Amino acid sequence: MMGWTIALIFWVAGVVIVGSPRYLFHRLEEMKTETADHSKASEASNKRESIFFFIETKALDSIPWWVITVTCVTVGLFLIAFGVIALVFSY
Repeated sequence: MMGWTIALIFWVAGVVIVGSPRYLFHRLEEMKTETADHSKASEASNKRESIFFFIETKALDSIPWWVITVTCVTVGLFLIAFGVIALVFSY
């Protein structure tokens, strides 16, 4: 019974992670917009802060969508495989 529970937890976590790239990339785009707006807003008052947020915006902008997708799918498939392994060792 415990083997099924552990396997089910791994499978659910794997499926959630495999399905999460769209949400994560949307959240990354929101963060990029927020840092760009903050950089523009602080340009007149604090030049160092503006430069910091500009660099952060460019760093977030340099992350391509396919890296997020490949990473999430790889980690999710490993978790699903670990669930199968947990199920095999439960018998």
